Amino acid sequence: MTPQFGVALRGTGSALPTRVVPNQEFTDVLGLDTSDEWIRTRTGIRERRFAGPGDTSATLGTAAARAALASAGLTAADLDLIVCATVTPDLMCPATAALIQAGLGTRPIPAFDLSAACSGFLYALSVGAQFIYTGAARHALLVGADVLSRTLDFTDRNSCILFGDGAGAVVLSAAPPADNSIRALRLYCDGSRQELIQVPSKVTPTPPPGTSLPRLDHIRISGREVFRFAVTRMVELIERAEHDVCELGLPGVDVLIPHQVNQRIIDAALESTGFPRDKVMVNLDRYGNTSAASVPIALDEALRTGRCKRGDTVLLVAFGGGLTWSSALVTL
Repeated sequence: MTPQFGVALRGTGSALPTRVVPNQEFTDVLGLDTSDEWIRTRTGIRERRFAGPGDTSATLGTAAARAALASAGLTAADLDLIVCATVTPDLMCPATAALIQAGLGTRPIPAFDLSAACSGFLYALSVGAQFIYTGAARHALLVGADVLSRTLDFTDRNSCILFGDGAGAVVLSAAPPADNSIRALRLYCDGSRQELIQVPSKVTPTPPPGTSLPRLDHIRISGREVFRFAVTRMVELIERAEHDVCELGLPGVDVLIPHQVNQRIIDAALESTGFPRDKVMVNLDRYGNTSAASVPIALDEALRTGRCKRGDTVLLVAFGGGLTWSSALVTL
């Protein structure tokens, strides 16, 4: 069925905690057997932001949402839908999206969370686009927000150095079908490999029944297996997007905005695909892996700094726990 409406990316926004945590803090303050050089050469990360006492997924998400609405030239009263992607909700109930809705002061509209880890924002983008395509919403706010610093084991140098906190947001609006800016969306999940990345909750059985896994008190990530998975899936998503570009008759991808997880993963995928390095947006050196916030923060920064501009076609790529992987081809 041909969509009745097109979808335009109307505005973007982001919010980050004020506390900057440089690599050296893991050695000087936490006493870990690591160093700035060890972290930089293995990940590309130099520093990240950690949530302060007053920061939560909801407060950061609300700040990012306000910035996105201002960028879009809209107010909270214009919104018809709020979707928040997070694995670190303020509460198990109500949804973080409901807290963002309250913070913005919207009228009663649908507001709910979804969980797809680092792919969460692109899953939310797909949901928002479907609401608009069907005419169920005219303006949709999509937020990716996580505070993974509160899930970390600060005795594990291999995992605690990777993550940071933050939020990013996008406003989608209905547009004439000819002006549709969401060119292609791809979402995937392989739940049979769920043990490679896990974040516990208050109701997580420990240890998981029927397994030999140890007690789960903090985020758990199997680094080597996840590295191989991420490179493989990023290569596939780039190659499929290049096929989509040809099918749609687009000139090409102007900017690739990947999930900001590890510079070595990005480098390996670029080497395999031959995608030009000068067309890739990277800010993980300053923020680390912010999970569902990663892609929208990078997109917002790319637009604000002129790294990409209106009219450009960008490829958004993400992969994370689930295992999930996803991509979106969007003309700004």
